[in-house]
Amino acid sequence: MNTNSTGRLRILYLLLLILIGISVVPLWFYGNKMLSSNQDALKTQEQVLQTVTSQSLAQEISLYQDNVHGHLVDFFTSIAPLAAQVPADKYATDPRLRNALQQFASEQPSVIFATVVNDQARGVQAGGYNAAADAFLIKSLDAAFISARQGTDYAGNPLTITRAGKNEPVMVVGHPIVNDGRFLGMVAAVVTLQPIVNRLNDVKRSGLEAYIVDNSGRLVASNNPDRNVAGLDMADVGIVQNFLASRALTSGTSTFMLGRGKQAVAMLGTYSPVPSVGWGVIVQKKLSDAYFAVDQMRRQTIWWGVLMILLSLLVGIFSAKFITKPLDQLTRTARSIAQRDFTQRADVRSRTEIGELAETFNQMADDIQHYIGDLQAASAQNRQLFMDSIEMIAAAVDAKDPYTKGHSGRVSQYSVMLAKELGLPEEEVSKVRVSATLHDVGKIGVEDRVLKKPGVLTNEEFEIMKRHTVMGYEIVRQVKQLEEMLPGIRWHHEALNGKGYPDGIRGDEIPLLVRIISVADTFDAITTDRPYQAGRDFPQALEILQKHAGSKYDPIVVDALQAAYAKGDLRKAEARRSAVISVPQPAPTSAP
Repeated sequence: MNTNSTGRLRILYLLLLILIGISVVPLWFYGNKMLSSNQDALKTQEQVLQTVTSQSLAQEISLYQDNVHGHLVDFFTSIAPLAAQVPADKYATDPRLRNALQQFASEQPSVIFATVVNDQARGVQAGGYNAAADAFLIKSLDAAFISARQGTDYAGNPLTITRAGKNEPVMVVGHPIVNDGRFLGMVAAVVTLQPIVNRLNDVKRSGLEAYIVDNSGRLVASNNPDRNVAGLDMADVGIVQNFLASRALTSGTSTFMLGRGKQAVAMLGTYSPVPSVGWGVIVQKKLSDAYFAVDQMRRQTIWWGVLMILLSLLVGIFSAKFITKPLDQLTRTARSIAQRDFTQRADVRSRTEIGELAETFNQMADDIQHYIGDLQAASAQNRQLFMDSIEMIAAAVDAKDPYTKGHSGRVSQYSVMLAKELGLPEEEVSKVRVSATLHDVGKIGVEDRVLKKPGVLTNEEFEIMKRHTVMGYEIVRQVKQLEEMLPGIRWHHEALNGKGYPDGIRGDEIPLLVRIISVADTFDAITTDRPYQAGRDFPQALEILQKHAGSKYDPIVVDALQAAYAKGDLRKAEARRSAVISVPQPAPTSAP
């Protein structure tokens, strides 16, 4: 079909115009340039802030420690001559030692406990905290006494005590009392580090987490309530490791990962040394918080970028819908045709190539619809011819024996009824119908003297009659299209207990199709008049089948037949049988 394409627009040109109109490359280029030009400066600013803060804290801590140390040295120096004048057994009661201790403790708020003991560790104490009630302080004071006996000063590791309901870091400082080389006792003090904690808390207001570690990486003090436990091992923290590796010479800033529960959080931290005591001051912040300004700038850039992209997308979607609407119509029509709905056509009016495609597509759909219609009509005719041929063959077989006229058709009818009652799919029902119709086709090869005998067959004649199953199988198996129907033809006289024929198969070896035909065949035989027996009514036939259910017949199939009877399906079949069945009675002279 030729179609005039003059004046049509090419889709390529339209798409190029849309892509150029909604391009976001300049926007992203500008955003990346702005980020790269500012983020380094903002990061440097945050790092400088942390460095200045940590160094300032280190200087203040150093001054505090120097001040406390100076006062302690003066006190220790002044108390030693006085202690030398007091007998060892009078340390606990001497008013001069007591007054000196109380005055020192009252004048130095950084000292919460002070004591002077003799060479037996017995003496006097003063201060606002009862160190004797704290096992850890007692242990540290014992360590100080041991050092004093050895003639050395003692500065213990920081400890955490509870005072006024709050955790408070302290440390024990001790000094030996010696006179003329003879050890007389020890003077010691418990110094609070709370002023340092207060200063760390001031830093917390700026969003920084600050803490102090000693030269082995153990916590001294912290502004984090969850970690404010002196002696806590912090050596596994990345920034602490950097401090320990630096040997407390200079400040340093780095990023590291910090475990928080089951997650690892990226951090930015800076350490500064306190050389006088070998401590390190560390300030840190979440990397996301430290570079908040950078992230905020990035978010704003992304937000505006996304906004412009959305605006561009709206324009693009509107344009794309305008362009692709004909394509959608073509797609829906093609999908309908793929689903065998050949009545659909693409209603597309466009001056582009899509309009030409739609016209060609509709013409193709018309041709396919006519072709499919012809195929369906031919298929229906072939199927009807196939079924008519099968029924004709079955009728020819039944015609050999006037007593079984219509038998194959009735067995087919009952079998289809059972298959549907059992819920088989339509494809399986069709197999049952054909197989049941042809189940006795082998009787065409049985001698008339046996097939038409009006009386009971002899054993020899019965053996001949039984061959009809195998003969039917051999006849039909030559037709490849009927291969799936062969079991019903060969095995419709088999029994669940294995006593059937011709192969004696049993139980699950017998396919469901065969079990259905077996019940239908027996039911028709029982309800049809034969020379050697009168036909039973349907209820009697059902009773006989129920009696042999489980031994010869499948009980599920027998129950399905009972259900069909209860619903009235068999009664309708009985009415049709009464209208068409007419079995001639043989004359006495015709008996062999």
